[in-house]
Amino acid sequence: MRHIDVRTEAASVCVSRTATTAASLFETSRKALFLIWARIGLHPATAFVFLSLAFGSLVAIVIPPLRGPDEISHFLRIYSYARGELLPAAEVDGRKGIFVDRKLYEQLSFFRSAGEWFATAREKDVRYGQVMALYRDAAGKIDDDSDQAAIFAPFAGTEGYTPIAYLPYIPAAAIGRLLRLDFPDLLLLMRLFGIAAFTALAAYAIRVSPVLKWGFVLIAMLPVSLYNRSVLSADGAALSSALVITALCLSAARKSAAGPIWERSLWMTLCALSKQPQIVFVLLELMTSRVRDLRQRWRSVLIVILPCLILSPLWVLAVSAEIGAWRLQNDRYHPPEEFNPVWKLSYMWEHPLHFPLAVWTTFTDWGDRLWPELIGILGWQDIWLRSWIYLVLTVFLLFVAVQRLQLDGVTRVRVTALTGLTVLGYVVVVYLIFFLTYTPLDVDHVRGVQGRYFVIVLPVAAVFVAAMINRELPNGMPSAIAIAGSLLSGTATVEALFQAHW
Repeated sequence: MRHIDVRTEAASVCVSRTATTAASLFETSRKALFLIWARIGLHPATAFVFLSLAFGSLVAIVIPPLRGPDEISHFLRIYSYARGELLPAAEVDGRKGIFVDRKLYEQLSFFRSAGEWFATAREKDVRYGQVMALYRDAAGKIDDDSDQAAIFAPFAGTEGYTPIAYLPYIPAAAIGRLLRLDFPDLLLLMRLFGIAAFTALAAYAIRVSPVLKWGFVLIAMLPVSLYNRSVLSADGAALSSALVITALCLSAARKSAAGPIWERSLWMTLCALSKQPQIVFVLLELMTSRVRDLRQRWRSVLIVILPCLILSPLWVLAVSAEIGAWRLQNDRYHPPEEFNPVWKLSYMWEHPLHFPLAVWTTFTDWGDRLWPELIGILGWQDIWLRSWIYLVLTVFLLFVAVQRLQLDGVTRVRVTALTGLTVLGYVVVVYLIFFLTYTPLDVDHVRGVQGRYFVIVLPVAAVFVAAMINRELPNGMPSAIAIAGSLLSGTATVEALFQAHW
């Protein structure tokens, strides 16, 4: 019995020590997690960089070649810039484009055809594992004969994008050409360069913004934002530059955090040159000072807004851009003047109700799709997330924008008015551009507008909501909402893309 008691006592001591050790480890882990959470809460830009690079890299790998929206068109435009062709160097049958060697053309054609096959044969359970196996078999049959004539490949609407929209991709394309990378490897390299660069820009915006840092984190981590950073697109540059100029103008409105004039001038120009509708962001400069002070500082205002007001229209005139009206002509013939902006403006002058009625019809008939597209309908607008994710992220977006801007009454009214006007102006300009260049007169709605175009103006909308509500959430709640929303966005995006393609 004595031996049994000793063993029982030893076992009890062992269990007690194990429980104590476990409790100690749990307490240490809890404190470590608390410290990590506290550090992340103090450094939203750091949290964003980690989340964006982690999920963005996975998304770039999971998305098959050329499965991004118009990714083949963006690739060709970037490729032309990497060859030093600033303006479109070739035109065939009225279409601007580039001459590429036969091997690259056949690789592009393979993945474009594979995407169409995949989209139409999804019920037959076609997976991209099969597509890549077919590509590996076909790769050895594609002749690398430099003596063969180059083949014309049209830009299909991307000729209007400036090099600013593609800055990270251009050096990646040049490096890939030097290394003679196979097309899928070249495309992945370009995507990774884009993720790194646009993550850095968005993180800079989050760091310099005096408020709404966590709101900017969640906006930049929405599924649509993450996806657009991970494929070849002009949207990554558009959102990143919009975040930066919004943060800088908001800082200037607070005065104590105002930066140099040249910085806002640079970013305002880059923002406007990323995409044409973003020229509306010049309105944000007007919120940096009182109206009665504009007489004294009109030179500073001109320094900020004049470069983009000049360069953006000049670029459009230089490239004579079109955004794909040829697609409509393939379906049914329309008089060419209906896609001529100058002729269309004169028509609008004579028929002033046509455009607003077309916009109204677009909202009433197609508006239920715009908001899910803004949150994220991925792929060729054919990959939906789970329905409840759209609702949760919408609620998170509304709550994370609830913050005091720490502005006096007059300044807050000015910021509210100008941010609201910027959001409205951006929406109107997007619809106007598509009406002028992409909508025939016999169509009762505006063709081509997608909800993903409006994610660009969400940072300004967040400032508008914050200025209107002027309330503060409990301490720590914005960071919790933004991180939870970011994790949900990243996980849902990777899962949806993997399930759809592989």
